[in-house]
Amino acid sequence: MTNPGRYPTPGGPGTAGTSIRDHAAAYTARGWHVFALSASKTPLPNCAPCRAHHTTPDQLEDCSCLTCHGFYAATTDMDRVDAMFMANPTRMLAIRTGHHSGIIVVDVDGDEGQQHAERLAAEGLLPPTLTARTGSGGTHLVYQHPGGRVPNSASKLAPRIDVRGDGGYIVAPPSAHPRTGRRYRWVNWGHPITAPPPELIARLRPPPPQPAPKTAYITPPHHAHRRLAGAINTLLNTRVGERNNVLYWASCVAAELAAAGHITTTQAMDALLPAALHTGLPEPEARRTITSALRRAQGGEIDHGR
Repeated sequence: MTNPGRYPTPGGPGTAGTSIRDHAAAYTARGWHVFALSASKTPLPNCAPCRAHHTTPDQLEDCSCLTCHGFYAATTDMDRVDAMFMANPTRMLAIRTGHHSGIIVVDVDGDEGQQHAERLAAEGLLPPTLTARTGSGGTHLVYQHPGGRVPNSASKLAPRIDVRGDGGYIVAPPSAHPRTGRRYRWVNWGHPITAPPPELIARLRPPPPQPAPKTAYITPPHHAHRRLAGAINTLLNTRVGERNNVLYWASCVAAELAAAGHITTTQAMDALLPAALHTGLPEPEARRTITSALRRAQGGEIDHGR
């Protein structure tokens, strides 16, 4: 295995440097954030205070617990890494992917995944890069993070090929797979981490949002137009994680206007659906939420929220 000179070399099974700590030191030297997993490849359970009081991403990021909140506990501080594994050295080592570590990982699983990966490589979408062999016989292809947000995905590129980006993690060498007992290992540690082709990133990211809807066609009275436009504006500025609840609230506002005869339910759907799609909600989910609220208008029962 080639030593690039710049980073410590984590050895493979049976060689020097096979310890969790040696590997973790090599990873943190690259700026990768690492953390401890249970022996079953799952994040360790949160402590009781964290379960009760840490519910938002900012709270999870700021938590000082060593093992709570999964990849939110990932760090480049080797003192914290040592403390993570001191109590239980059988824990698995994991790397947080995404912009924190500056990498995304294409996870190829099994023979079917490998066949699709070879096809994608022939198309120029999976160039050679730093590569690990997983404990189940699959492959991790490590690429540079391209900036912006790269979401996690399952079989979006092809069947049995997943992507770990922002909000994701991978099990890392020298962890042993809980089912096979085989260790994860690097096959070309000295290889540069390649920038992913723009075409690959384009396939991973969602399509651009729909143009912001126009609501000027809503007919008088003016106060009805103003209320609906205000509800839609609130929806358009909603954060991820709150979109469906806010869409239901906006739909209830429209339902009240429809029940009063100020607009029709068709006009309400035509105004609300483009706004919902603009926030990134899937169309089937958005239609169900809007229809649920508007159905109450048709029955004369208005619900002001969930």
